[in-house]
Amino acid sequence: MNAAQAPGQAGQEAAGAQQAAGAQQGCGAPAGGIAVSAGASGEAIIEGHVTRGGTPPAAGYARLLNDDGEFVAEVPLGDDGGFRFFAAPGSWTVRVLAPGGVTADTAVTADYGQRTALEVSI
Repeated sequence: MNAAQAPGQAGQEAAGAQQAAGAQQGCGAPAGGIAVSAGASGEAIIEGHVTRGGTPPAAGYARLLNDDGEFVAEVPLGDDGGFRFFAAPGSWTVRVLAPGGVTADTAVTADYGQRTALEVSI
């Protein structure tokens, strides 16, 4: 902060510079979800891809809802339309949100040591 700046102005300028530099906006999760390592056996994984007309949407989110329909987690879709969640065993719903108010819900069951793969067309 220089002498001519009002208190707090330096922080506002830094925040603006981060946004201008392409800092991630939104939920903060990595696009597509966390990568799965080769030693990830034993995890209950729900993953998949979202397409619109055969290609990934330009933007969107995948949400994980529990069996009561309550929000649990959200990730932005990856460049390939991919998403991934690490979940407890049980019944889940994956809700895809895409531009234009498009939503698609898919019911899934997850279990330890298994990958549940989805292909969602919107």
